[in-house]
Amino acid sequence: MHPESRFLATMMDRAREWTLFYFNALKDQDLHRRFVCEGHELNSAYWQIAHLATTENGMLLAATGGPFTKFSWAKHFNVGGAGLPPDQCPPFSEVWDVFQEVHAKAMAHIPTLTAEDLERPTPAPLPVLGPRLHDTITHAIRHEGTHSGQLAWLCKLYSIRMI
Repeated sequence: MHPESRFLATMMDRAREWTLFYFNALKDQDLHRRFVCEGHELNSAYWQIAHLATTENGMLLAATGGPFTKFSWAKHFNVGGAGLPPDQCPPFSEVWDVFQEVHAKAMAHIPTLTAEDLERPTPAPLPVLGPRLHDTITHAIRHEGTHSGQLAWLCKLYSIRMI
């Protein structure tokens, strides 16, 4: 195990702690509710969790050669995906299980990457992310934090007092 790979996995896991913290506060709310702020519809808590499952699967498993999981609803929750109408969504328990399973697989896989692995070109380079696999992993950490912050805003909109 390479020290940097272990560190990256730890940072991703720490970012996930905040996601879980805010989601735990929201879990008894209407997870499909979409608030409208200044005329813009915000993504629901359901969408956030489905999106994080989908994107972690892509960035931390598929892109790194890990044990990628296929699930039928992923395409609806990718970047720019609008999700599905609530009556067409898979049960939340299924989405939650995939969210947890993907993260566990990623946390087991990322520490196994070598220094050479981290320097490999990323399979789908985006200039904003950087060209290396390391860059994809660090983006996944930033991405998690971004959506954790969105869950924090949803807590405010539901009038859930947080720290």
